[in-house]
Amino acid sequence: MQELFDKVAEKNPQKALELLLKLSEFALPKLRAIEVNNELEEDKHTSLDINIISTGVPLASSEADIVM
Repeated sequence: MQELFDKVAEKNPQKALELLLKLSEFALPKLRAIEVNNELEEDKHTSLDINIISTGVPLASSEADIVM
């Protein structure tokens, strides 16, 4: 297949690109439209637990402490 494509590309690069585009439909996933429902069926809550640990390294008190 590659040899055939290379021969076409030597003689007619435009045709080779057209063939590549047509063949890509079989290898690349197709885009599909999906329906988006913005109505809330129920309130959904997400929780996030944050644990702050002491590393012994002082935190910056201002941007001047960070930028050198």
